[in-house]
Amino acid sequence: MRSVLLVMVGLMMLTSVKAQVSEDIETRNLVKLNLSDWYFARYELGYEYVLNESTSVQFALAGIGASEDYGRYNYNNFAGMDSWTDVEVNHTGWRITPELRRYAWVYGGMPEGVFVSITGRLEQWNLEFDEDVDDLSGISQSQYQGELDGTFSQFHWGGGVMVGYQWYSDNGISIEMYTGPMFRSYSRSWTHDGELSGDERELVDDSLEDRLFNPSRWSAYLNSDSGPGWRFGLTVGLGL
Repeated sequence: MRSVLLVMVGLMMLTSVKAQVSEDIETRNLVKLNLSDWYFARYELGYEYVLNESTSVQFALAGIGASEDYGRYNYNNFAGMDSWTDVEVNHTGWRITPELRRYAWVYGGMPEGVFVSITGRLEQWNLEFDEDVDDLSGISQSQYQGELDGTFSQFHWGGGVMVGYQWYSDNGISIEMYTGPMFRSYSRSWTHDGELSGDERELVDDSLEDRLFNPSRWSAYLNSDSGPGWRFGLTVGLGL
């Protein structure tokens, strides 16, 4: 966590300093829209600022917003009962991504070509679940014998190294692709709508993955563990 915060502080300090920029760099600002993260309900807008002929800083802010609903068939082997579950989920949250880039060259007033970057990330993701079960007798005895209504919160911090390529046209339009390894550390919590005893809370924790996370469109992300991962992306931008 300390290393990520140091990266963020360093990038903010860089943006606050008026860097010595060559006279042939006519445009120092670029606004970008991330296209690849829409699938994950992250709507990100980035701002890149040129420091010198080969270095820039970038700061991206994303909002999280989506809703989904799905059904699941349950069968209780012990009781010989079955039931149908409907789940509605609302996703909200935010993500902050600071980045320091080193380009091979600057052309046409903006960094263009191959680049390597150091990036950090902070994200808060909240999911509000509303589960409707038509017959609780169909729920397995090893799971919570009630409806899972509440809020699941997931916070993660991390960072990584990206390698990419940015095209910058004469009319100021940019296209960028990047990829690279990252490390992410997750912390998660569940807030139940209603009071739970100690034993019930353990059953809720054991039931979330099977009944709420696995049927979700973003199940792989909800069930992922802290550790290494991989990131890729595509953006379009406009020079200002």
